[in-house]
Amino acid sequence: IGKNEAAGVFKLLNNYRPETTAAKKQRQRGDAAAAAKGKGKTANVPYQLKFGLKHVTTLVEEKKASIVLIACDVDPIELVLWLPALCRKMEVP
Repeated sequence: IGKNEAAGVFKLLNNYRPETTAAKKQRQRGDAAAAAKGKGKTANVPYQLKFGLKHVTTLVEEKKASIVLIACDVDPIELVLWLPALCRKMEVP
């Protein structure tokens, strides 16, 4: 992909960074306080970027993946050749 497309992808992926430890603790404390007040369970876990061939494969098979991006510099390429077919089968873009 070109430089402009890469910048767009990195900007998109930056929005889905995993939570920091401090942010996770703060979110969990807020959820615990809400549960203690009897407001019920609030599942406000943010979307996150997941990576790794085995992990992504599992997410696609369980239909939990929203989108899959495949790097073009994978060596050997045979590691990811089957991934587009799996994504089409599971209807994941």
